Amino acid sequence: MTTRSPQQKTIAIIGGGVSGALTAYHLIDQGAEVRVLVIDPRRELGLGLAYSTPSLRHLLNVPAGKISALPAEPEHFLNWLRIHHDPEATPMTFAPRAIFGRYIRSLLNGALQRARGHGKGSGVEHVQAAVVDYRPIGESAVLLLDDGREINADQVVLATGNFDPATLPGISPWAEASGAYVHNAWLPDAYDGLASQAPVTLIGTGLTGVDVLLRLRELGYRGTITAVSRHGVFPRRHAAYAPMSESAIPFGTEPSCLAYLRVLRAVIRDGVAWRAAIDSLRATTNDLWLGLPLKEQQRFRRHLQRRWEVVRHRMAPPIAAVIEGELAAGTLVAREGHLQSVEAIEGGARVTIRTAEGIESFETARVINCTGPSTNYRRVNSPLLESLFAQGLASAGPMGGGFRSTRSGALIGANGEPSGVLFNLGPGRLGTLLESIAIPEIRDQAVNLATLLSGAVLYEGDSADLLAGETESVPIAMVAG
Repeated sequence: MTTRSPQQKTIAIIGGGVSGALTAYHLIDQGAEVRVLVIDPRRELGLGLAYSTPSLRHLLNVPAGKISALPAEPEHFLNWLRIHHDPEATPMTFAPRAIFGRYIRSLLNGALQRARGHGKGSGVEHVQAAVVDYRPIGESAVLLLDDGREINADQVVLATGNFDPATLPGISPWAEASGAYVHNAWLPDAYDGLASQAPVTLIGTGLTGVDVLLRLRELGYRGTITAVSRHGVFPRRHAAYAPMSESAIPFGTEPSCLAYLRVLRAVIRDGVAWRAAIDSLRATTNDLWLGLPLKEQQRFRRHLQRRWEVVRHRMAPPIAAVIEGELAAGTLVAREGHLQSVEAIEGGARVTIRTAEGIESFETARVINCTGPSTNYRRVNSPLLESLFAQGLASAGPMGGGFRSTRSGALIGANGEPSGVLFNLGPGRLGTLLESIAIPEIRDQAVNLATLLSGAVLYEGDSADLLAGETESVPIAMVAG
């Protein structure tokens, strides 16, 4: 093993949202003397889709005492929040997401200033462009940008965040062209031209649907909102509880959905609050998931995924109060059904859904897709991802979504081998993990990936050797005993 000058190494991070910014931060914080490029067309780093919201009504769904960006300093965000936004904040305060975005920006800026003060150079460069192609060159890569520039990199991190929702069935092209159907709820013009009392329909009752309702009300819309989803239920609310000291589903439990469910229900029947039981799984969820055979993972996706989401990704109490109040008042109506079609009509759209009672139709002024980001990366209209899949440098997870990757985030190519150059974190890891989009998971991934890359930059030769022996799942003995 030999070393080469750290100045010769470049790590390119594609995406400047929270995932990319935290990876860059930890590379600086760990003293990796490398050139770090964060490539993102947006003007500011650290925000991404979720944290660039203009609305202070969009709150975090994790309290301030549990969402520090630094795993070793659990009260770091809480202390920052008290200084910079809310002196009265408590560990159970649910801060605005936009404020958390400012926190991430300040964290990265502070690390850069410290690095410069210690004479370690600029630390991070923001390349304001989009990556449209990737070309492997031996044990490195060349990235082609949308402005024609090319960048050489020794390691590349995909921190691309969330993509637009998947295409819904039965959407008339005329409905979309007229604006009666909005595919992306986060576009600036999604709410333009909407009469204050006109009926609106949301497709999806998850956290995206909640965000859209809050934004509509903030902009002065007062009409009735109908939310359609397969189960017709919104996420549950956060509430105080006595935490468990260990996982509600211990290692050694038979690796099957039914066995996991039975153990969890038994714990709740014994008097443990359901929120405490669910949250006790935070540290072990992905290990338990990876211990399941593929057929059991597929069974979970079909029958338990939505039930898990509504209890795991809960609403902040102030937001839950709004949703519950609207449901009680009838200004928000939840409909259980499968979307059949959205057809353009004069003044709006006709929505047809399939319910337990049969086919039903109703008219609305606007339909907004609130189903959440697509993880089918072969269909997200990304030239970069299309290129990676076409070259066999990336492969989808076993159920077709996200990336197939190792526990460290190294992409596994079509040949089944992990890359020593190409890594990912955040939503992309949903190809192999159950949980990978919340800050507690992303911050740990960023720390671990920065540690791996800090070591990789000192290694000359085939950097894939650093991943030798790494598997996609925990040893089955941990789960099956």
